Amino acid sequence: MSLSSLELVKARESAKTILEELQLDAYIYEVEPRNETWELKIECACDIDGAWESIELQVPKWMLLDGLDDNEIKPSLFAFWKKKLVGCKLRQT
Repeated sequence: MSLSSLELVKARESAKTILEELQLDAYIYEVEPRNETWELKIECACDIDGAWESIELQVPKWMLLDGLDDNEIKPSLFAFWKKKLVGCKLRQT
């Protein structure tokens, strides 16, 4: 598998953008490159007793690298992540 540093940075920035827009209160994440489907590991604060939840998402590499630039893919990417992260505590505004 050939992986450039630029691809990893772009994938991490894409993940961060989505997580920030979902307005999670507290989280940490890591992008783990695989072949064509990468793994995104997210730990987020929950509303219950200060607990944290661990979530693993399988995301096609091309979606992490180009999905935010595609107006047809971006909404479904956000909707899928929002559904998977429903147990995470949101920021109080």
